[in-house]
Amino acid sequence: MKNTNSTALKFTGIIMIVFAAIYAIVGTLALMGIINSTLPGHESQEALLVILAYAVALFALICGIICIKGNTGLAKVFGAILAITGLASLIYLQITQDTFNVIDCLAACFGISIFSISSKIEKGE
Repeated sequence: MKNTNSTALKFTGIIMIVFAAIYAIVGTLALMGIINSTLPGHESQEALLVILAYAVALFALICGIICIKGNTGLAKVFGAILAITGLASLIYLQITQDTFNVIDCLAACFGISIFSISSKIEKGE
């Protein structure tokens, strides 16, 4: 079963790298004003929202690279960090802009799944 979990971790890592690249590109285009109404809060250029968005993208990229390398201990830690950062961004956006960002929700879900898969690999299930 360990081989299946390792494959799942590596596949999730690939998804996270693609996710980070798309989120960073779309976020930058929204900040520049080229794309409108895609990411709530980016049009108003609220500093904390932009920082949280790029933090989520950066942690997703780092977590994806760690997952592909197969380091379960670090993947577990960065999965938790990604989930907490995504959740913080989601809650802050809900409070300040009264909107819901699906991308931050996906980041939190992927962070939880990476944490869970890494935990199963460390336990040997």
